[in-house]
Amino acid sequence: MSSRRAGPSASHRRNRAEPVILSARRPTTPASGSPPAPEPLPDEATPEGAATEPAQEDKPRVPRAARIVAAGQRDVDQRLLERERLLGRLLASEGRGAVTRAADQYLKAGFDFPMEQPVQLQLLEHHDEALVRCAIDALRGIVASEPPLKRPIFEQRLKRLEDSAEEETTRVLASELRRALRG
Repeated sequence: MSSRRAGPSASHRRNRAEPVILSARRPTTPASGSPPAPEPLPDEATPEGAATEPAQEDKPRVPRAARIVAAGQRDVDQRLLERERLLGRLLASEGRGAVTRAADQYLKAGFDFPMEQPVQLQLLEHHDEALVRCAIDALRGIVASEPPLKRPIFEQRLKRLEDSAEEETTRVLASELRRALRG
């Protein structure tokens, strides 16, 4: 005999019932293209032989394993997942071209960049100097309240902007922030 405890077999694990997600609607709204209403389940709390209330035709009972989710909730979840995916892609990007593409795709999806140091530090690599200047301004405020993360990379990117930015205002802002980091 084996001393191992018998757990659920692989086929039992695969056949576990997942909760059913339904979209809620108002009772007065016609169900257009929706699946047929589920059949009422017997009430398990009522003892046998006890009188039960007659089922109402217009109020079908929902299976207990179901979870009612508002119709907009799924869209919000999908949007949040998309935002997290694009933000992760931006943070994982290496090189100016990859950062620019990831940031542009994030903006195109309609999201604003979070005021977090790693995100703003990545934006210093963007080709658009207007976006870089916004990142420098955001980093100035962030660094005033918390110590800089990845200080060598931070200073290296600011030094590169100081030396090779096309616009004078970008060079000046990068120089000022770099001096503020040292002091």
